[in-house]
Amino acid sequence: MSMLYNRVCYYFWFVLLLNINSVSATENLHIAVASNFKAPLEQLLNKAPFADEIEITLSAGASGVLYSQIIHGAPFDMFLSADAKRPALLKQQELIIKESIHTYATGVLALWQPELNSSNSYIAIANPRSSPYGEAAKYYNDRYLKTNLSFVLAHNITQAFQFVDSGNAGQGIVALASLKAAYQQHANDKYLAYTQLPYQQYPAITQQVVVLKSTDNLAAANKVLSYLLSPAVQSEITELGYQKACSQC
Repeated sequence: MSMLYNRVCYYFWFVLLLNINSVSATENLHIAVASNFKAPLEQLLNKAPFADEIEITLSAGASGVLYSQIIHGAPFDMFLSADAKRPALLKQQELIIKESIHTYATGVLALWQPELNSSNSYIAIANPRSSPYGEAAKYYNDRYLKTNLSFVLAHNITQAFQFVDSGNAGQGIVALASLKAAYQQHANDKYLAYTQLPYQQYPAITQQVVVLKSTDNLAAANKVLSYLLSPAVQSEITELGYQKACSQC
C-alpha cells in the first residue's frame, strides 16, 4: 500500500512540474499597434522564431488614441506608433525605455478609386487629429489634390480603407499596405486600382516602436523588437507596402 501511495505521489508531482514548466515557458506580451500595421504585424509574428514561446495580444487603433490610452495607464508592453511624435512625447514623460525607440517602417499613401465612374461624391481619409496617415492625407489633398469632394473622416486609416471597400466612399487616401494586404487575401483587381502618391509631397509617415517602462515582459519585448529590426524582416516590411525604415533614425 505504501509503495502504491509513493508511486501515485511521484506521478502527481511529476505531472505538476511538467505543467509548471509549460506555463513558465510561455511569455505574454500586449502590443498596441497603429491600425495600418496590424495585419502586417500579425503576418510577421505568425512565422517568428519565438511564435510558440510568446503569447502576443494586439490592440489596434489610431496612434493618437493608443497614446491617450497609454498615458492613462493602459497595460501595454510595446507601442508601434504610426508616427515619431507620440513616442517622443512618451519619452518626455519618462514612460518608455529610452533606448527602445526605433523606426520600424515608413508609411506610404495611395489614392484609391475602385470605380472610375462612381457617382459617390465622398472621399475617405483618416482623422488628421488622431492619425498620422490622416494628417499626411489632408496635407496632400490641400496642396495637390484640391478635391471638391466631401470628406468622410474615419477613426483610423484602416477604417478609411473600409469606407471605400464597402462603397460608402467613392475614393480614399489610404495606406498602400492595406491595398497590398487586401489583394494578397482576395486577388480582386479592384485593389490594384490605385495611384501611389509621391512620398515627397506629404510629411514623412515615420513609424516608430517603443517599449514601455512599465512592462513586466522586457525579455519578450526585446525579442520582438530585434526581430522587427532584423534585415530580413525589414525587407519583408518593404514588400508589404512601406518604405524601408531609416537605419539612422
